Amino acid sequence: MQQLDKQFCDNMIDDSRIPIRIAFIKHDGSPNIISLWYELIEGKIYCATQKKAKIVSYLEKNPHCGFEIAADKPPYKGFRGTGLAKIIPSDGKKILSLLMAKYLGDKTSTLSQYLQKNLSTEVAIEITPQKIVYYDYSKRMKDV
Repeated sequence: MQQLDKQFCDNMIDDSRIPIRIAFIKHDGSPNIISLWYELIEGKIYCATQKKAKIVSYLEKNPHCGFEIAADKPPYKGFRGTGLAKIIPSDGKKILSLLMAKYLGDKTSTLSQYLQKNLSTEVAIEITPQKIVYYDYSKRMKDV
């Protein structure tokens, strides 16, 4: 198992509010990708979603996943890898609260009110990275 270093990752990605992209396998065997808010805690990746979200059943059936956290604008840099996901119902509220603070701040909005209203049905997704690759194309993209 590899661990993600939060400080290194935060320094690498200019916008810490970008989402993570998580690749997973659907029940019919086809691959899919979802973007979610994330936080790095002690070398693991945490997300939150509603317990009835399809991603929950997919990861419960097959916990192997891929992920990428990367800038969308040049120069491209970020990290990607593979990991094992675990659904943790008891941590849903805590993780969503951390994510709301990171992505929304203390600003009250329609989204923050909606998320607060549905806190009791949130679950946490914990991804333990198995392999991580960091990349930074700044040198080759310096004039882009």
